[in-house]
Amino acid sequence: MAIKNVIFDWDGTLGMTLHLWLAGYQFGMDNQGYEFSENVLAREFFYQHDKGAKKYPHVDFKKLVGDAHSHLEKNLPNLRLYKGANETLSQLKNKNITLALVTSSPRAIAQRGMAVHSLEKHFNSVIGGDDGFGHKPHPAPFNETLQRLNASPEETLIIGDARTDILAGHAARTKTCLFTPQSNQLFHNFDELASVGADYTIDSLTDLVDLI
Repeated sequence: MAIKNVIFDWDGTLGMTLHLWLAGYQFGMDNQGYEFSENVLAREFFYQHDKGAKKYPHVDFKKLVGDAHSHLEKNLPNLRLYKGANETLSQLKNKNITLALVTSSPRAIAQRGMAVHSLEKHFNSVIGGDDGFGHKPHPAPFNETLQRLNASPEETLIIGDARTDILAGHAARTKTCLFTPQSNQLFHNFDELASVGADYTIDSLTDLVDLI
């Protein structure tokens, strides 16, 4: 495929921040004297706080999220990347592929995480969730990125681990790639993700180099 630009997601695609958040939620639950399995924490507390709050009214969600955020901030220096992340970014740059990043996380947190592994040098554009362009699946942050790169949607690939990444790609008229590493099964239902209709699916970042 004639791809000249790749726009990466951050959480769950390059940085294993979902796992840090999970540890943060466990920390927060411990502080409140509750014990939940990793599966329950990932499925019930991660993405839809309003539903979780109704299902578990005894949990102080405001305190839980605050504790989880504090734990994440404290442990960002220990952030791991998905296998092959740095290698993949370097190889794509060597192939003259222009790289950008769009994340729903606050810019400061994403930048701190990337700085742990010196990743920002790879990207021509970075847009955070608090930069004023809205959140996925709205295409606005991707349209802004395309404008910054002077890139056409037809020559651009969006890669991410969530349905919102793929839906945003559809709305922005780019190619899309779903990232489904085994370690993300804790956070996503891969069968449901498959139904979103990504153009490509990979379970290893290094596969992206051969794909392009």
